[in-house]
Amino acid sequence: MAYDFSKVNVLVVESTPEMFKLFKNVLAMLEVPERNIESAYSYEEGFEKFRNGKHDIVITDWLENPDKGIELIKEVRKSPESPNKFVPIIMTAGSGHLSRVIKSRDAGVSEYLVKPFAAYSLAVRLTRVIEKPKPFVVSDAYTGPERRVRNVEPNGPDRRKENLQIEYE
Repeated sequence: MAYDFSKVNVLVVESTPEMFKLFKNVLAMLEVPERNIESAYSYEEGFEKFRNGKHDIVITDWLENPDKGIELIKEVRKSPESPNKFVPIIMTAGSGHLSRVIKSRDAGVSEYLVKPFAAYSLAVRLTRVIEKPKPFVVSDAYTGPERRVRNVEPNGPDRRKENLQIEYE
């Protein structure tokens, strides 16, 4: 995979400076310039920096306490103060439980990444949100990328099947 990330501006909202450094190092490996990576360590700081910056992508942790990362996503997607409701958002969490993935999806995330992760996994998600963004839905009940599972025919026999497997790399 070869993609030029040199012009991508990323906001990383993480709960600890150590995890931010890890993301910064991985993004540097992907050739995102250090000047293009901004940090925030809380929901409040993250939204404030998002409001005042020009970010192409937001990477946010689940931010326990409880679910502050979900609140951040909802604020980005729904707040009148949000400068870009359509920005791709990658949610990271230490758990890949289906309930968390669904809660994140329903809040408006573009991609979900379970920690620990490989640099390649982050690169795949970054490339996907840039090159193959999902159609965007804006309604009173939901604002965010199309929530339907990929690889299911919209009118096919599995469209209403229970327990569809959500595939994440």
